[in-house]
Amino acid sequence: MSKLPCQKKREIFDNTSRQNEAKAVCAGCHALTSCLKTALANDERWGVWGGLTPNERWQLTHKDGSWIDYRGTLRLPCGTETSLKRHRGLREQCAVCEEADRRRRLDVEHALPGGGSRSGAQLHRMLGEEPCEACQMAFVEAAKLGHASRRAQVAA
Repeated sequence: MSKLPCQKKREIFDNTSRQNEAKAVCAGCHALTSCLKTALANDERWGVWGGLTPNERWQLTHKDGSWIDYRGTLRLPCGTETSLKRHRGLREQCAVCEEADRRRRLDVEHALPGGGSRSGAQLHRMLGEEPCEACQMAFVEAAKLGHASRRAQVAA
């Protein structure tokens, strides 16, 4: 039996910065399919197997949007509170999670009596949209109260 191409260059298969090189070696291998089946059967979370990265193998078998990061850690789909907490815990920025969080917070503001708030108006603006009527009215009212309060302090 001939030696497999990956056995000659094993070091590139576990190196995340050399994944494309490893995938190119796999492309011409006669054992590509059996290698991939082995990786899937054993839930292999490291290295290129059967021409696929850990994330690509995960996505073959899981359609929920979850993925495997470069550390081999299972990550949940972005846009959930849990994934936002994970991003923050790792000091990562995620526009999808941040926008979903702002939308959740805006829903809370809209559930308030009157249907809006000054904070809601700010959230609308952070989302790149004009505030709804209820939030805009709450914002204007808060501004009037702020002006009246400052005038009273100046007069005193």
